Amino acid sequence: MRPVPDLAAFAAGSTPVAFAAVAAITFLAATPAGAAAPAYVGTWSMDAKACKIPQERQGAPMVIRRTGYDQHESHCAFKSLRRSGSAWWVSAQCTVEGSKMRDSFTMRVKGDTMVMARGQDKRTLKRCR
Repeated sequence: MRPVPDLAAFAAGSTPVAFAAVAAITFLAATPAGAAAPAYVGTWSMDAKACKIPQERQGAPMVIRRTGYDQHESHCAFKSLRRSGSAWWVSAQCTVEGSKMRDSFTMRVKGDTMVMARGQDKRTLKRCR
């Protein structure tokens, strides 16, 4: 089981699992206090209706911060983040439904659209407003 958005079973296999993240100290130390938030920061979902689902319920949107994300029962801390243009390559330490695991994925942002990918498995998300 891999920690990925609860968005239509993005996870390897068919079990829907949520995506979430919390900060790595070294990453925080390297981020200037007044720096603008990266484009990936925000609340994201596959459709506008899911944007209104509370975090206690399955299907909740992903809340991505500079240092990680939370979504329902998934919480991930970004351990490394490498940027190239509009894409970020992420290595994360996650807790999904109480189990600890590592994950690697990419986030590519253009305007209010994000494509999250792990290998050939991709999901398109829209920014919640």
